[in-house]
Amino acid sequence: MAGVLGALACMKKKSATTPTSPASSASPSISNINGASAPSGVVDQPIEINGANFQTSSASVVFTQGDITATVTPVSASAADNSLVVTVPAGNGTEQFSLPGNVTVTVESNSMTSNGVSLAVTAASTFDASAVTWTPATPLPIALTGLRAVAAPSAGTGAYVIVTGGSNGSSDTSVVYTNNWNTDGTVGPNWTTISDNQLPSSVASHAMVEADPSNSPVSQGSCYIYVLGGQAVLGGGPGGTSSVFMASVDTSTGGVGTWTLLTNGLPQALVGLTATLYHGWIYVVGGLLSDGSPSTAVYSAQVNADGSLGTWMTAANSYPLGISFASLLGYGGSLFVLNGDPASSTDPNAVGNSGGSDTVYFARVISGSVGTWTESPASTLEARKKHNTWSAFGQVMNGEGIYPGSVEIEWSLFNASSTLESWTALTNPPHANVYNAAGAFSPVLSPAGTPRFLLLGGETVASSGEGPLINFVYYNNAP
Repeated sequence: MAGVLGALACMKKKSATTPTSPASSASPSISNINGASAPSGVVDQPIEINGANFQTSSASVVFTQGDITATVTPVSASAADNSLVVTVPAGNGTEQFSLPGNVTVTVESNSMTSNGVSLAVTAASTFDASAVTWTPATPLPIALTGLRAVAAPSAGTGAYVIVTGGSNGSSDTSVVYTNNWNTDGTVGPNWTTISDNQLPSSVASHAMVEADPSNSPVSQGSCYIYVLGGQAVLGGGPGGTSSVFMASVDTSTGGVGTWTLLTNGLPQALVGLTATLYHGWIYVVGGLLSDGSPSTAVYSAQVNADGSLGTWMTAANSYPLGISFASLLGYGGSLFVLNGDPASSTDPNAVGNSGGSDTVYFARVISGSVGTWTESPASTLEARKKHNTWSAFGQVMNGEGIYPGSVEIEWSLFNASSTLESWTALTNPPHANVYNAAGAFSPVLSPAGTPRFLLLGGETVASSGEGPLINFVYYNNAP
């Protein structure tokens, strides 16, 4: 989802790097936009410009296409000498950019101009999360809970969805499935089992992220997926692992290459951790420790050009509470953590108490550095855990999981300062009523320019607690 601004008028976020105005007269310079080798942006949505010597008190960002020049003031609450967040303009107010198209982005500060970086820009989307409807798609080969899924770009017109791990009810698995993901939201008629390159070990309740040139500095045409942590043995307590596995994805076929166990694993074993890849960095929050207690740790590691990861860093600003089975996304230069389970647990598949937390916290992040966490005044309608979150074009859908109320999916959007508005119940949920399911967001839009989402597998909630596992897959066929 990808992603975009920064803080309510009544509340200021602290930057991960304190804004400064250096005394030197060095020219501003841009190292990257969104941490990507092929950055893109959407009109009216934020991007993050990373570099040096921005001297925030005088900085402005200039977008140029041919003879059209638009100058935009960065978001002051998110500004730092090495990072600026700015909303992508449609033009200069008189003339419009030709879209989709490329613009050149520069930073001007103290009468000096930075180098230019090309940004692919598309028009603002008409996507309306409140109009989303859900339809069953091709089911998974087997019923799974604690599975994870990501989307990968295709060299053609569609995308691929890749599923890893999960529990089949009697054991954790090492399965890897792939399928075509069409622009109308449907998946192909058959799931392909990657029999030659299953995961090296069984895993469930892990985290999974995907890297490509649009979200990280990897080379053009490449794509990598990562499986982080998780439970290795069903029924063995949290049974966590610190392993990080990486594999390449063939963007022509959707095939998954050989898995590599990276030498720099997570700093500690975790189950039910949440992770996201945001602007070239993987961020991890929470998870169950080996004794079943929830972690407050926040970790980050940079994605390198060859897909390998840099050393994991432990954030000085830990999460405000121990949490597991939360959800994590990036927008407008900040991380947002939604809900999760603050209780201890030795069984990742258990229903446990009636619900999780209704809190949402956010923190400014700059190149792996995590700022102070601030609680959003807009709590979710339901206190969820083991749920799913989808985000696109500044809108967020949050739903499923275990919760005490009756709102299956709720919706919010980011305002002009990149903080979430109040939540609203959606009237067209999939009626899946699952927890520990997988969710995915397609990198390819529908012909109408709207995003596509998937909900895969999971476990149902019965009156007595845990219900049957399912292999159902749901997709949004509207808008």
